[in-house]
Amino acid sequence: MHTSFNAPFHTSPALHLSATLISVTLMTALLVACGGGGSDSTPPAAANQPTEGALAASRPGELLDYVKTKLRDRQSQRQTSPEVVFISGGLIGQITTTAATDNTGNRSGTVVQEQGVDEDDLLKTDGSNVYTLANAALLKAGQAAATLQAWRRAADGSVSAAGNLAVMQDPDSAAVARGMLLAAPVQRAVVIGESQIFYALDLCGGQFACSASILPFPQTLAPYVHVDIVNTANAAALALAERWRIDGRLVGSRLIGNQLYLVTQHAPQLAFDALPLTAPQSERDALLAKLAVADVLPTIRINGGAAQALVSETDCFVQAKNASAGIEITAFTVVDLSQATPRRTSRCFAGGSEALYMSSASLFVATSRWAYTATTNTIARFPSGMKTDVHKFAVSGSTLDYRGSGEVQGHLGWDQQRRSYRMSEWSGDLRMVTYTAETGWGASSDASNPSPAQLTILRERAGDKTLQVVSTLPNAQRPAPLGKPREQVYAVRFIGNRGYVVTFQRTDPLYVIDLANPADPKTVGELEVTGFSDYLFPVTETLLLGVGKDADARGVISGVKVALIDLTDPTKPRQAASKTFGGPPSQSGLDVSRHGIDLFARGNITRVALPLSLRADYVSPPARGLQRIEVDATAKTLTTKALIASPSADVYGDFYLDRSVQIENKLYYFSGGKLTGWDW
Repeated sequence: MHTSFNAPFHTSPALHLSATLISVTLMTALLVACGGGGSDSTPPAAANQPTEGALAASRPGELLDYVKTKLRDRQSQRQTSPEVVFISGGLIGQITTTAATDNTGNRSGTVVQEQGVDEDDLLKTDGSNVYTLANAALLKAGQAAATLQAWRRAADGSVSAAGNLAVMQDPDSAAVARGMLLAAPVQRAVVIGESQIFYALDLCGGQFACSASILPFPQTLAPYVHVDIVNTANAAALALAERWRIDGRLVGSRLIGNQLYLVTQHAPQLAFDALPLTAPQSERDALLAKLAVADVLPTIRINGGAAQALVSETDCFVQAKNASAGIEITAFTVVDLSQATPRRTSRCFAGGSEALYMSSASLFVATSRWAYTATTNTIARFPSGMKTDVHKFAVSGSTLDYRGSGEVQGHLGWDQQRRSYRMSEWSGDLRMVTYTAETGWGASSDASNPSPAQLTILRERAGDKTLQVVSTLPNAQRPAPLGKPREQVYAVRFIGNRGYVVTFQRTDPLYVIDLANPADPKTVGELEVTGFSDYLFPVTETLLLGVGKDADARGVISGVKVALIDLTDPTKPRQAASKTFGGPPSQSGLDVSRHGIDLFARGNITRVALPLSLRADYVSPPARGLQRIEVDATAKTLTTKALIASPSADVYGDFYLDRSVQIENKLYYFSGGKLTGWDW
């Protein structure tokens, strides 16, 4: 069973644990069945979905009426089922004790899913300077939570500290920096973080009767997203241009050119929800009468100023058929960084979001209208028959144009870092791989479902704002499952008109899917080897690099595995080479972050730098460092170079925050807040 812990935030280990459990437990389903919108080719009628799930622009007063209806529904549920608890705007269920590398010329960059769509990370470079982001060891409200450091690169490739800037400062909360984006053409960096305001919930007092073990960790009830926009024209004198604080949590961010795309999710804390079950109806009616749209919509504070509306009511969408009891607002904010004063526009919809995927042409958010929980042994458990909704927006500069909505069977899994990789747009179609079993962590105990994975292809249908199902796999004509019963879905990668899916319980079946005909996707090849890949990276059109864990024939995990998969004949994929590092407790940077690897192609050689924490057993201290690997695309081989030891004295520290970047023949390793330069 694969039990590595994958946390969605860059924090200290303690905050990692809390934040991850919160994201698993509190993620709530908020949207009902959705449809989608327009193309030249209409999908088969048999696959059509109802159009009632499409979003509609909110008219004055409509959003507020929507929220009031939800509040009444929630109160009704509490009256009939007092054990039901609402947290962060969402229903978590009954109380129970069981609950692609962005390479530019002569340098590498952050590993991204889509070329030209940058993602936030802890290390960036424009070729002349290297920028690093490090969180403070101790977080306190009002103090510098992180430091943005600029390092100047000399002609001989050496680096020296040029300047630094304290970021993520807020008088009311301690913020954790998640990452940064670098808009090099306009000499600006954007640092993005989240506050860590934790409140302990006493759900076992007052009107609640429950076990104290249901929520043994603190809950973030009033989170904020922090955005610091920094001028980088002078690396020795980094200057803060603007500081923002937005209500809600961060779903994700992307950068295309000079346009920053930020998706946040706000769960308003409303007095109506705090009323005891014994409150008279007159008191409830009075609170509803006082409720204003400003109580519901997220706000933004700029440079510590007064709170102002992030988005207006009429720039929001509602979903009339949304049967969820949750009240959350997902906001899309586009920021033009090329302006002297960054210009922003925002839109929103009434509903939550679990994942952001973005191509160069479209922005997709996925959510679920189904609640799921975490059991006491941290296994995420999803309800039977769960579905995932997806909403599409066309992007053009600062314009977001809603195109349509659709739904697929299953869910995107338990790991926030990998959810976006399960979506991909190609020639206007959205391909999605979802997991259909109920258990979301470890091996599934559900043997009744013959296929743990399902591929769905969606396409816009003109005129009704729906995303129609073009095809699914497996299907009646092609019933062969994607994975064996009780297996989990691990790596998913779409590259052009092919898809690759890795499942695992005892061995690693890798499935090669031909997507050339969207109406008839088909599995054309399958490879079974020991171990599994968490991530797949394209080396060439016929070579994939997989990084995950090795395992024996019984499925018992050993060390970190790097494998080279030859797809010269896609019907007969083969493992051309593999390397295993360390013993069972060993981990790689990819165990926590999808950015925990650096790849740089130079001719037929791809250089791979992978942060590792290597252990032979569970007693001996780990060896922390950066493993260098060379992939020869011609010979189809893997060659290792000596491990570069981390400059940090803390071998047990946050090794998963280690990053590297390559410029020409130099390798720059960021670890423990220090940047060191090496010859490759």
